[in-house]
Parts: sequence; structure tokens; C-alpha cells
Amino acid sequence: MTSHKFKVGDRVHLVKLASTNTVEAFLNMVTTTDIARPDDVWEVTRLLPADQAGFQYHVRGTHDGPARLVREEQLQPI
Repeated sequence: MTSHKFKVGDRVHLVKLASTNTVEAFLNMVTTTDIARPDDVWEVTRLLPADQAGFQYHVRGTHDGPARLVREEQLQPI
């Protein structure tokens, strides 16, 4: 059985990926947070169960900003 690659407290960078989900693609397009900035550091705050596309996480920026729900393939270790 596979497990999460990251754990709560890990610091990561976010990688912006093209989405096939139209709602997710729209939200990525209209969000005010540019997650493609390589200097932004995010912290994993919650591990979520896997769905058919893989594991998901809640992350919060170490800078001021909203928490985000991201997929494991969107996270890159620091």
C-alpha cells in the first residue's frame, strides 16, 4: 500500500500543473495567489486520503495568504 510522500510540517514549493478538471482550472486562472513563484515556501498542514487521482494535502503559505488544497504531484520538496 502506498503512503503520503510528505508529512505535516514539511516545507514545500508548489508546481503549477495544467488541470483537466474545469473547475480546478478556472480557480487556478482566477486565483490571486501565483503558486508558480519559486521563492514561495508552503507548509503541509493536513494529509488527506487518496482519491482516484492520488493523495491530496492542505498547505499554507509561510507568507500571508490562504490555505490551499493541492495534489501530491503539485508539491516539490525543498
